[in-house]
Amino acid sequence: MNKKILLIILLAIISLASCKKVAVAPGLIGKWELRSKLGSIIGFDSVFTAGNGRVLEFRGDSTYLQYNKGRLLQQGKYHIINTNYPSANSLSITFDNGDYQQYLNLTGTNLQIGMDANDGVESHFQKIAN
Repeated sequence: MNKKILLIILLAIISLASCKKVAVAPGLIGKWELRSKLGSIIGFDSVFTAGNGRVLEFRGDSTYLQYNKGRLLQQGKYHIINTNYPSANSLSITFDNGDYQQYLNLTGTNLQIGMDANDGVESHFQKIAN
């Protein structure tokens, strides 16, 4: 197995062991439009203009809906987790009861969701509605 994959698995196990679920991150509820995707091992970077219709909606009952130009692509449950990685009091998110955690950084009307690894993809969103 690749050393990078083993390291990611080890970090995920450590994060799970030292974390607890949080009901909802303040300010997360609402609709968020995708503005960019950055990263991956192949250098995948994409920028999206305002009004592109790639929307991720978070609801207060821990459900999410993902749309592309008004068409529902996916829906399910999300969980916010308080972790100490990559820094103290960091937040992570999991979708659909999965074990795969992505870091979550929410600052005002900007939201980042991504993987904290060299080959991970990070998505940047702008809040468009409460």
